[in-house]
Amino acid sequence: MNLTFATKAVLEELTRMRLDGIEKVYIQDETLSCLKQLFDTEDQEEVSDEENPEIGLSKKLKSVSTISVEESSSPTKRKELPSNTPEDSRRLPQSPVFQLPEGTKESRWEWLREKVLECETCNAELNPNGKVVFGEGNLNADIFLCGEAPGAEEEIAGSPFVGPAGELLMKILSAMGLQREQVYIGNIVNWRPRHNLAYGNRPPSREEIDFCLPYLKAQLQIIEPKIVVALGKTATDGLMGHDPKRRLSHVRGNWHEVMGYPMMVTYHPSYLLHNPSKNSKRKVWEDFLLIMEKLGMTITEKQRGFFL
Repeated sequence: MNLTFATKAVLEELTRMRLDGIEKVYIQDETLSCLKQLFDTEDQEEVSDEENPEIGLSKKLKSVSTISVEESSSPTKRKELPSNTPEDSRRLPQSPVFQLPEGTKESRWEWLREKVLECETCNAELNPNGKVVFGEGNLNADIFLCGEAPGAEEEIAGSPFVGPAGELLMKILSAMGLQREQVYIGNIVNWRPRHNLAYGNRPPSREEIDFCLPYLKAQLQIIEPKIVVALGKTATDGLMGHDPKRRLSHVRGNWHEVMGYPMMVTYHPSYLLHNPSKNSKRKVWEDFLLIMEKLGMTITEKQRGFFL
């Protein structure tokens, strides 16, 4: 594995985790060993830098900020922008304004789905071979789960939460006694945000969130859930409004409100993938226990004792 790409991936993931309010990172000894071997290998290849390791490392870190990945050909090309593009440097049009048609839930949902899948902006933002990802699930669901944006697996499948984070979310639902078909799952953004890294995902920008938010709110209007679950800081900021001082650890586990619906804030499943401690799992599970209680679901003593 190329050290530059690996380092960029780590930096990007740490940035995403910081945005999610994560302050501590658990790293296994095996991971540290692999990183050390990777650095040792690269140092051996760069003979001129061996005499002064600090210079060698400086060059490598400098390359992280300058290297770019050549863009593959696609029907609609656009200029790649860094994730920290200033808010006043708009590259997306204004948020769509529309009104849902009258009709059944099914007909209104189909109308909205077609509108999103055919959205010119959504399609222009796609990665090569990527698909626009619209929400899916039970249109009469009590629970509306909201994530941030599609990942690599999701943009290929065209469905939300089908990657590793999705698998973990399904395990959480199973522990609640629910199946995927009983809930509704959507995302704040309908495409996987592009970036110049070889690995990982970039959190959606405020501009991307603002553009797609009307589509998400329209889904909420159709589903009319009893509870909305914001998974992660990006979903929370999208639904509650951006607040640079907000920390997920301060708002999770508490009831909020969006569009008149009760909303529970909790960590994104990817948080547990990177922080697989019993304490982290217990925090998320406690949030879902509160959801079960509010819905009047039966909770066994075994369920109450998970991850204690």
